[in-house]
Amino acid sequence: MKKLILLIPFLSCFNLLISQNSAPNLTDVQLSHDAANRLITLTFDLLDVESDTITIVLQQSTAGDNFVPVTNATGDFGFPILIGNSKSISWQYDAGTDLSKIKLKLMAYDRHAPSIADMVALVSQDSLKSNLEAIVGVRHYTAAPAKLAEVENYISNKMSAAGLTQRNHSFMYNNKAFNNIIGQKEGLYNNQLCLINGHFDSASNAPGADDNGTGVVGVLEAMRVLKDYSFENNIQFTNFNLEELGLIGSSKYVTGGIKAGDKIKGLVNYEMIGYSSEEPNSQTIPNGFEFLFPTQVTQIISDQSRGNFIINCGNTASGALNTMFNLAAGEYVPSLKVISLVVPGTGTIAQDLRRSDHAPFWDAGFPALMITDGADTRNHNYHTAQDVLSTINFEFLTKVAAAGIATIATLAKPINATSETFDLATLSSKNIVKPAFELNIYPNPVKEILSFQIKGLAKEQFLQVNIVDSKGAIVIEKNEKFNSNVSLTDVDVSKLAPGPYLLKIGSGQNAITSRFIIGK
Repeated sequence: MKKLILLIPFLSCFNLLISQNSAPNLTDVQLSHDAANRLITLTFDLLDVESDTITIVLQQSTAGDNFVPVTNATGDFGFPILIGNSKSISWQYDAGTDLSKIKLKLMAYDRHAPSIADMVALVSQDSLKSNLEAIVGVRHYTAAPAKLAEVENYISNKMSAAGLTQRNHSFMYNNKAFNNIIGQKEGLYNNQLCLINGHFDSASNAPGADDNGTGVVGVLEAMRVLKDYSFENNIQFTNFNLEELGLIGSSKYVTGGIKAGDKIKGLVNYEMIGYSSEEPNSQTIPNGFEFLFPTQVTQIISDQSRGNFIINCGNTASGALNTMFNLAAGEYVPSLKVISLVVPGTGTIAQDLRRSDHAPFWDAGFPALMITDGADTRNHNYHTAQDVLSTINFEFLTKVAAAGIATIATLAKPINATSETFDLATLSSKNIVKPAFELNIYPNPVKEILSFQIKGLAKEQFLQVNIVDSKGAIVIEKNEKFNSNVSLTDVDVSKLAPGPYLLKIGSGQNAITSRFIIGK
């Protein structure tokens, strides 16, 4: 028995250490620029408490677009990278690249995942209340445009303070410009979007504490909690405008705000998440729901129709996301009662369940949830002057916010990572180097003979031809004569090992590089 008693604390400590695996560290990160050779070099030390083998990624963003992996890079990146000092990555950027529009991100991550339970533990009732106090007030484009603009700025400032990339979406309505306020936390795979949202406008006569101040502060709390974590997928913190006029902001976003190539993995839409009651008969049930959702209606009635639960509503395309929310709430917020509804198709059979910003996403085929306290089926202050701060159940709101954070974190897939970002606009003002000629290579991938064509030389001349391996070593070096206008040359690469290489033609500012792969 004594041995068992001693073993239990040991195992508990061991499990705690496993769950708290630290992210790798990038230290002494330095960036240098060789403009003559169009070469950016990053040097860094790579540390990890647990001495894990690390993956290193170098990404670039152009003109504020998503970060994507760089091409034409060599050095210490990819997997596996061992910890140690004096690591380096060199990036040969293309001639014609405007560095003033480029940002680079260096990321290091291991094979462990941070604890979602730790994230949930950070959710703060005080933070939710403080934000809601700042937001409450009529926020309507004609009845109270100043307050609407004030809240828009409040949200935007919170996003900036959190270090998010702002990708606001502007649209026109009644010949006026409006904004959906969007902050993005870039992940490892930057075309995968996990959205969490609430609309920030209110009805023309309502201070909008529950509708939808609670939804907005739920998004802000998710942003506050998740900003210091890293994820495989992008998290987009979205605040739609003009929902009360007929889902205007979200409809405009779905039809014109989603970037080409972006893939929406799922949307968690907060629509009134702060009103709860333990009073019998405080929850009404819309007509027909007893036929659509007999099990759920029976469950509500068996609890004397108390409005003490949150509704998790999805459609056919959102089944997996609906289940994800249920499981996240059950695991991380077990005291939160959830009623789950899944409507067929796009939900047209139950119009009451299409009354928020998730509906345009359903119509477009995207997975989306409406997380709601039921609006006017429970909250009799809905769209009245009585929708004020004192009516909010902050304990209930905190639980819902925690469940939403657990869901969006699960969807985004947390990773143990650290990163450094560099804005290349701060480099030399001589940022643009125009190419002296054009280079085309084929086939790619290649097995034996690599052919390349040069176009546009002003005159016949000799040029240095180098093939560089992934470690930066020159493996083939020769001096070739090229004709003016068009010239074709072959290089035998059959004796080189399979993998990625760079072909570099010329030297100095006139050099051009192109990446190719030798296949097996």
